[in-house]
Amino acid sequence: MKRKPSLAVLPLLASVGLLGACAGGSDRYPSLSLRDFERVQGSYAAPDSAAAVLRPAPLGVTQVAEIGTALEAAGARHARFTAHAETARPIVADAAGTGPEDKRWGLAQVEIAELDSRRAGTAALLADLDRLYADATLSFTEREQVAQANAQLEGIVASEDRVIGELIDLLAGPSR
Repeated sequence: MKRKPSLAVLPLLASVGLLGACAGGSDRYPSLSLRDFERVQGSYAAPDSAAAVLRPAPLGVTQVAEIGTALEAAGARHARFTAHAETARPIVADAAGTGPEDKRWGLAQVEIAELDSRRAGTAALLADLDRLYADATLSFTEREQVAQANAQLEGIVASEDRVIGELIDLLAGPSR
């Protein structure tokens, strides 16, 4: 009976060196040590850190004018909102504690909706400032003035939100 050679013996033979066809003389292969041109030579000065800092350009005249226009419009809209809120407050107070079956409740809802509409007009100006901020970011110009105007406008919108919330709470509260 003839035996077939086992393939399991091949790794053993390779480790012993019997299959050393690839392990010829070292003079046939280049050395893996660093060669002279691969070594770092010379020295480089570190760049001056103060010179490397880039500063954004100032805002353009057009952008500054747009910020001023947005703030001016916000002030005018807020003044109209405040005047209407003073007119709406007694109407809402008169309808306090009533329900949809009462005509006063419907009138109070209309006043609150009108105030909400005016608030939305003021809040829409935030989109203009957001666009200016994005443009300033992309063109690497100063954004601080836009951010300050945005914060000021957000404060106005937040105060209008508080007034509307107070009127809604007043309407839902007990009748007077």
